[in-house]
Amino acid sequence: METPSVANELNDPGAGVRYRVMAYRALTRQELLHSVALYLRQVKGKKPKRGTVVTIISIIGFDGT
Repeated sequence: METPSVANELNDPGAGVRYRVMAYRALTRQELLHSVALYLRQVKGKKPKRGTVVTIISIIGFDGT
């Protein structure tokens, strides 16, 4: 299984954090926001420090072949 190669980025200027979601295709804004929300839910609200880049690996767009 190959790793996702398309980087989708979301910048949160209020928190000073950049989220990079790696997926198998370009994501819509809604999919990008959903991926970041799932990440934040998994870390139980622990916000990353200002100036960090959080990389999230997603399976969105994987066709299974």
